[in-house]
Order: sequence, then C-alpha cells, then structure tokens
Amino acid sequence: MSLAPEKAIEGQTEFKIVQALITSDRTQSEVDIRNLITDFEIYENINLPYLTANLHFVDQENIVQDFDFQGGEKLTLEIVHIEEMNSGETIKKDFLIDSIKNVTRVDERNEFVSIHCIEYHSFVSSLKNVNKAYQGSPSSMIQKIFKEFLFQETAIVGDDGIKDMKLIVPNMHPIEACQWIKKRTLTQEGMPFYFYSTLGLNNIVLKDLGTMLSQNVINKSVPYIYAPSINSSKSLQSFYAIKKFAYTDTENLVGLIREGVVGANYNFYDTTTGLQDPFHFDVDSKVFKRLSAKNQIGLENTKYNYAPDYKVEGKSLHDFDSKQITEINATGAYTTNTTVFKSYGEESLKGSNIKKVIQKSIKGFLGKTPITFVVRGRDFITADANYSIGKSIRINFLDNRAFVDESTAKLDSKKSGDYLILSAKHSFKLEKIDTTLVCGKIGSLGNSAEVIG
Repeated sequence: MSLAPEKAIEGQTEFKIVQALITSDRTQSEVDIRNLITDFEIYENINLPYLTANLHFVDQENIVQDFDFQGGEKLTLEIVHIEEMNSGETIKKDFLIDSIKNVTRVDERNEFVSIHCIEYHSFVSSLKNVNKAYQGSPSSMIQKIFKEFLFQETAIVGDDGIKDMKLIVPNMHPIEACQWIKKRTLTQEGMPFYFYSTLGLNNIVLKDLGTMLSQNVINKSVPYIYAPSINSSKSLQSFYAIKKFAYTDTENLVGLIREGVVGANYNFYDTTTGLQDPFHFDVDSKVFKRLSAKNQIGLENTKYNYAPDYKVEGKSLHDFDSKQITEINATGAYTTNTTVFKSYGEESLKGSNIKKVIQKSIKGFLGKTPITFVVRGRDFITADANYSIGKSIRINFLDNRAFVDESTAKLDSKKSGDYLILSAKHSFKLEKIDTTLVCGKIGSLGNSAEVIG
C-alpha cells in the first residue's frame, strides 16, 4: 500500500479528482490531498438525506499530526468523469471527516490513512435544535426545515395525501425532525415517501414510491444482463454486463407475517371521542391488486412478490389475523372555531388509518427480494442529474435451462424485472469506477419473457 504520490489515483484515466481539500477552522489551515488518494467510496442510501464516504490516502507530510484531527475537519471533494471534462460540470460535495478508521505505518516515512466522512449538512444538523410549530402538508414542513436550518433546497416529487397538518417538533435536530415527519408523509393511496441525497444533485429529494414504481426505467434500450459465458455474443451487445451479483437473504415472508403486514387485525382508538376504527388488513386486496390495477409493480413486471394462493388449513395467508395491533391517537388538538388542523397521528375520516398500514406493508415487501450487483460506474457518475437512488432499472438473468439458439433464450422470470435502486456504493479505484447497487422490487416478469438482442 506504499504508493508514492505520483502513483496515486490522479494517474488513472477514467476520472479526475479536481480537488480534495481538507480545511479546519480551528487551525486556520488547509491541504489538498488529491495526489495522495489511493481509492475512495461514496455511498448513497434511499433512507438517508446525506451521503457517506470512505477515503484512503498516503500520508508522507504529517497531515494527521499537523491537523490534529478531532472530528470537525471539512473535506471538499470535487470529481469529474473524464468524458465530462470538456463540459466543465463537476461533482462537488462537502464532507465532514467524522472519524479516522485506521492508520497503518507502511515504512519509515509513509502511513496509510483511512477516514470516514458524512455529508457536511449532517454535521451542521447535529449542532442545531428544532422546537417549533409547523403547519401545512408534511412535505412542505420538511422543505421548510431543511431550508431554514441547513440552507438546503428540497425537491418534492409526489403529492401529499395530507394538506392540513399541524405539529410541534419536539426537541430534535433538523434531519431527525424531517425523518420523523417523513413517517407521516404519504400519498392519498398510502404510498410512502423517501427522503435522500444523491451524488449527481445538489438538492435533497423527497419522492413518493408510487411515482418511482410508475416511472420509466432509465436503461430500457440497454438492460443489464448477467450472462458471463456469452457476454461477447453479437446478440447480447445491446446489454450492459453485470460483473457479479448476490441474491441472498430473500423471501422472508414469515417475518412480514409477524410484522402484521400480510394479514392482521388493526384497531385505531381515538382517546378524544372514544371512537374506534377497526379493520382487517389483507395485503392481497389492499396493496397488490391495487398496484397491479394501476400498473405500479414495475413498468413491465406482471407478477408480484406475494402469492395469494398460499393456504394453511384451507385459508389464505392474508385472511388470517396473524397480529392484533392497536394504536391510540387523539383528535382535535388543533381545532378552533375558525381553523381545523390534523395532529401528527390524526386521520379525520373513518377508514383512512389503513393508509398507515399500507405504507408499512409496501415498504416491507419492497425489501423482500433484494439483489446486489456490481456494474460499471460510468452510468451513474455524472454531474447533470441523478441516475441512481430512486430510479428504476431493468435487469435480466438467463434461465438456467440450456437453449439451442441464443435468439430464443428465455429469461429467469424470478430474478429478472424492473428494480428500484435503494442504495449505491461508488468505488473509485486507480484503474476504474465500479458501482455496487442494492435494488428491490415488488413484482417480476412473466414466465414467457425472452431475451431480445
């Protein structure tokens, strides 16, 4: 690992580090380590409104010693793909170095340093406290908090099912407050919203799952395919190659049953009026049949991730009351003679509470069949837009059965389909950029799907 500066990552050709500037207000000093970096990873996650990163560099100049890292140093990282250098568009992100993971002495003059970073506004959020009342739609509250406390813009994609909520944020830092409000941000149909930061955009994104599942895949004309033995085939040249994949810890139906999102009995009790809102929830009719009718199980997916034909003792799984769940809420906290606002957990119409269960159920089934795979990073490293988190992509796997003619090759209908990108790890190395994607889906292709070259 004892790389000399001129042998570090700056010598590669696929991308360029424009700057990697470490600054400290405490010492009023700065140093650019771009020529010392050996490799780094940047992580995006659909559940986090900030990026994280791991970065590794060779220290020959007492950087760790002179800066006396104490967890408050800023790293400004600016990178550009070699194909976008002429456009002048670079990806620039500010990080906080929140920990030194490891320092290894390589020889008398070289140390190999590994640091962990979080996007800088996450650090700023930890310093601030929100104790304030907000009213309106939950998405507008999130947008206001991020703008007011963190000076960050939030792009809202989707329409809230609640327009008239009022709440008091109870002693939380801004990101914590937004994550709390996000739990009550859902569409009229009960679709959850996701709140996340991306590599290709400067603003934060708040987007509903229904929109994600209805959107066109970003690689419709060039799907990803895992076919290592025939990747050089002419009939498969219109596909992007999957380098490797993992299909593990999937199909945990038992866990979802025990969470009460397959078949369960719910009762929402209003302590103000003494009224109850009891109902039986079954995932087949309340979630999957509705999604299928609206073409929201993935653009060209035809089968969904729950098989309603499963039966025990002659009874479908979704017809069982596998859990008895009671939730207590109060109403009328913000009702006056002239104004009516819902409180945090309030639903004004009987039967509306089922949206909370739909939200929980669909998020659970989205993670039921995860897949992890590695592809070339070029498709996701760009400064003009987001092509990763929250986007839909098409993935093809060949059927395990042998075929005579590649033009009639069948697809594995179980693993193939349109997936939603849930997280991404972008690995920048000396010779290349790889991206590891974790994707989820709530449906898959039909049994007759074929490879189309």
